[in-house]
Amino acid sequence: MSATKVESGSIHVSDVMSYNILTVRADEKVSTAVRRLLKHGVGSVLVMDKDDQLVGIITKGDVLREVVMKHLDPNVVKSKAIMSEPVITIDVDSSLEAASRLMIQKKVSKLAVLKDGNLKGIITSTDIIRAEPFEVRYLEELVRARFVPRDLRS
Repeated sequence: MSATKVESGSIHVSDVMSYNILTVRADEKVSTAVRRLLKHGVGSVLVMDKDDQLVGIITKGDVLREVVMKHLDPNVVKSKAIMSEPVITIDVDSSLEAASRLMIQKKVSKLAVLKDGNLKGIITSTDIIRAEPFEVRYLEELVRARFVPRDLRS
């Protein structure tokens, strides 16, 4: 997806986010979520309740931490049992800088994108890097905050 400059000179979340949203129902088995992750080659699926409301997110890390490492059966465990919640969201009209800052603040690499409270897409740190290399400095802070032991942080 190509980034488009808007009048203000900044790129908006809507310019680079993915509109192809992968979801799983909260009551579906984790194996269903894993199949979707693998089939589409992505790192997360959003979890929806029976009323199509966003209630969580499942990442590859969630599957490894909550199912694999605990020796649980993904054909038995339901998605709602391992999803991360609440999902951190951002408005579709927000800038990429705002998205980067929010990722740093919340220590996440994915944001659900909303318009008027409705799910419209997802934006990841990779989307931001592809669109605006300048934003890399913000994301470097996120990586340092998430992956560098506290005693080694500068």
